[in-house]
Amino acid sequence: MAITRTNSRRSARHGEMDLQVLLIEDQRSLAQMAAKMLYERWGCRVLIATSLAQVRAIIDEGKHQFFVAVSDLNLPDASHGEVVDVLIAAKLKVIAITGMYDESMHDKIMSRGVVDYVLKDSINAYEYVVELVGRLFRNLHVKVLVVDDSQTFCGLISGMLQIQGLNVLTASNGAEALAQLAQQPDIKLVLVDHEMPVMDGFTFLSNVRRKHARDRLAVIGMSGAANSRMSAQFLKLGANDFICKPFSYEELVCRVTQNLEMQESIESVRYIAYHDYLTGLYNRRAFFEQGVKLFEETAGAGRTLAAAVMDIDFFKKINDFYGHDGGDVVLKHFARLLDEYFNAQLVGRVGGEEFFLLFPDADKAAGQCEAFRERVAHSAVKFNDAVIVFTISIGITRLASGSLDDMLKIADANLYAAKESGRNRIVLT
Repeated sequence: MAITRTNSRRSARHGEMDLQVLLIEDQRSLAQMAAKMLYERWGCRVLIATSLAQVRAIIDEGKHQFFVAVSDLNLPDASHGEVVDVLIAAKLKVIAITGMYDESMHDKIMSRGVVDYVLKDSINAYEYVVELVGRLFRNLHVKVLVVDDSQTFCGLISGMLQIQGLNVLTASNGAEALAQLAQQPDIKLVLVDHEMPVMDGFTFLSNVRRKHARDRLAVIGMSGAANSRMSAQFLKLGANDFICKPFSYEELVCRVTQNLEMQESIESVRYIAYHDYLTGLYNRRAFFEQGVKLFEETAGAGRTLAAAVMDIDFFKKINDFYGHDGGDVVLKHFARLLDEYFNAQLVGRVGGEEFFLLFPDADKAAGQCEAFRERVAHSAVKFNDAVIVFTISIGITRLASGSLDDMLKIADANLYAAKESGRNRIVLT
């Protein structure tokens, strides 16, 4: 069994992105408000320009690597959206904002390949723009597969999705698409046509759902057939959504974004359910779910598994002296060390200062734990003006027992023996 490890760092929605945004707005108060929102939400560094002349000067200077430009279309020296051409020529992604909606202007601007066209009618417009910047960043790490036998249509959709920063793969039929999914299991979304040679969309979807649940892989069905039952059939077979050809760029983007964000919401809930809120390590539930599988597979293969229980020495004294904030800093520091050092083991926080580990390679467990114990003893964590040094005790067992619970009880008894014999040591059976 391959141990599934989830990076303890959260997605961009929960952390700073350290990106630079070019914000073009001649109303200073609006510009400062939007810049503050981008910084507070994502940690973006924002450079403000108030005219087309300033934009040209910034681009010509060549000092900045902008992730995206957010630009008003009506500037003092360019009142008809001329700034968009300058930004596109500089190969920047552009979010266009405007105070007045004009259909001809909308079509003209969208045809130039901007990310979106936003009506600046209230504070909600800037909230939308801020969320869109985050969406564009997350899209950099998202793979989308487009499945259609028309190369022209695949190229058209691919171009639309690439404007959104997505990584786009293509396949000409269902069989090719299944092969792509097998080779690249990190694909998050598939857009699949119905009528294709070799394998049609329905057959492809039926095959996909045998291995990939809706909350793990989103599928949007597509068809140009004027048949109201087509969408229902796609949904019954397991599609997350359906879109009828032909469709506009904006409709496609809304559908894709909605499905990706639904997936991310589910992933966020799953993360909370399986990870310790403080350290980001697996919690008790996740540790035992994966641990039982690992125990059974190891036993079935005739190999020996090792289990370890680690505990921070005198942790109550740390909490009493430095307060719970100081104790939390120590726990997070220790969890980071665990995550870095035991990258091939199953690790979980199962109680206050108690951590469980499983070693598929039992022969290396004692040596790794001893080296780790020494590393912890020589590490220190800063808390306010203090430097906190602490040690750990470890109980390990390689005894083949009837269950994972039995092994962990033996390891826990060894941990107790390590504590009783002086702490900052390992007891192994």
